[in-house]
Amino acid sequence: MKTWKEVLTGLLIASVIIGGTYSYFAYGYGTLVVEIMDPPEHWGPASKVYIHYSAIMIHRADAGNESGWFTAVQSDGWIDLSEVLNVSKAIGQGSLQAGLYNLIRFNVTEAIIDVNGENKTATVESGMLNVPITRSGIQVKAGQTVYLVIDITPRVVGSEAQGFRVVPAARALPA
Repeated sequence: MKTWKEVLTGLLIASVIIGGTYSYFAYGYGTLVVEIMDPPEHWGPASKVYIHYSAIMIHRADAGNESGWFTAVQSDGWIDLSEVLNVSKAIGQGSLQAGLYNLIRFNVTEAIIDVNGENKTATVESGMLNVPITRSGIQVKAGQTVYLVIDITPRVVGSEAQGFRVVPAARALPA
């Protein structure tokens, strides 16, 4: 009789440990660090491009359209793209439920460009960027930190007479 109690107690303890471990990895939270970089591209008439970004959201792969969006980074800010040529810079981080994420979106709300040593305001075309995450997405695991790099490639078009426009494009890849 004592042997059965020991076996049942052992099975109960093992079940609790296995269930707890599964719950932790399936429903726990991990950290996502979002970085940005700009390849050495020619920006058109501008020698520098500064962008103001905000509302960085990420989409969970197994969720529906609008229901699957979560805030990845709470803060917004300015970034000088000449500082991130071929090197990435962290622009924020957030806590996310463990899972696979396949899209990231953010706003480029304002842009300032340097043309012949003078700062000019440029309008931003399609300020909301929806960017697929390459390599089948990014897996956030409970208790771990993962990195996602937004590789932004803006193009400056127009002239002083017509006004300058920044046409942003980007791709996102797990680091």
